[in-house]
Amino acid sequence: MEYQDSKERIERVMDRISGDVTAFAQKLVQTRSMTCQEKEVAALVKEKMCQLGYDEVTVDETGNVLGRMGNGAATLMFDSHMDTVSVIDEELWDDPPFGGVIKDGKLYGRGAVDMKCPLAASVYGAYVAKEAGLLGDVTIYVSASTMEEDFDGEAVRQLLQNTGLRPDGVVICEPTGLKIATGHRGRALIEVKVEGRSCHASNPSAGLNPVYLMKEVIDHVQQQAGALDAGEGEKGSVALTNIYCSTPSNNSVPQDASIILDRRLALGETEDMISKEMDGLVAGTKGQWRFCDIPASSWTGMDFVFHSFLPAWNIEPEHPLVAAASQAYRLVKDGEPVLFRMGASTNGVTTAGMFHLPTIVFGPGDLAQAHSTNEYCSVESMLDACRIYAALCGRIEKL
Repeated sequence: MEYQDSKERIERVMDRISGDVTAFAQKLVQTRSMTCQEKEVAALVKEKMCQLGYDEVTVDETGNVLGRMGNGAATLMFDSHMDTVSVIDEELWDDPPFGGVIKDGKLYGRGAVDMKCPLAASVYGAYVAKEAGLLGDVTIYVSASTMEEDFDGEAVRQLLQNTGLRPDGVVICEPTGLKIATGHRGRALIEVKVEGRSCHASNPSAGLNPVYLMKEVIDHVQQQAGALDAGEGEKGSVALTNIYCSTPSNNSVPQDASIILDRRLALGETEDMISKEMDGLVAGTKGQWRFCDIPASSWTGMDFVFHSFLPAWNIEPEHPLVAAASQAYRLVKDGEPVLFRMGASTNGVTTAGMFHLPTIVFGPGDLAQAHSTNEYCSVESMLDACRIYAALCGRIEKL
């Protein structure tokens, strides 16, 4: 199919359904779906996929919605998470955070950019590709995944593990301003705990205060942070993000104290390497460390334990998936795409970091808007993403 003909076919479909895409995104924003509470949005996505004529739509035991369009040899998966962070500052919003208000070409609301507008664009993107006659010998999967905000990659890990699905390429639809992200750092969450001895605060010498003992550990964390920052190339980093203790009362010396470390991972940093680093960090102190294993339940009631070691990943700029996405961008935007490495974490930690599937991150909207007061996504950016996703569906046979 000729280059210009593909563009015209896509535009004819978009002329017909642009309003529907926007209305669907509005409905998604208006439907609350905090992490592990995505049931109502999952129902909306499933219903929409069925209405659009997806060949198969399933909801797995984790609560992920997976739609399939086509039945060809080459496979591509788009993934968007359905959950959002909560709202703790509603009084500071100009409009209700779940109102789905559109003004000045922007759709406002919690989750608008992170990531219900990208989700709407991906659900309709496969449909546009089908209606435009761009689906050849390809199969398109659209994943609406759960609980990414608190448990990066866990739901997609369950999806890939349980279905055996291994697509030839994956697009994580997180907001990138329509730039192509070729990877990002990983993340590990680590707890360091110091045991003390509790006693009445009126006689502190009878106990052993673990908070004081923790100071030596914290000094080592600061030293490690400086050492990492002094490195060259892509750097890991470490930040102390929480500190707490177990104490019988406010007039007692605590029994134990703990800190949480957010250790961002550079390419090539493995769980074994970080384990050795942490052994060194607590050496000579009273600290004991562990990777955080966090128990939780999905909206379906499935219990799981999230192991918070999420590897960094990348894809070479010359990879056929990057080339296909670049061609799709040029078709729609008549310009050259920008390639970059993201700072934030995505479900790519699973698709690329764990399963080693070719992956890019590409989506509408500004990532700086994510989790913010008055969060919004540009409607034009969402519709352009829908066009580009459709164009990419037509180029997957080349992967």
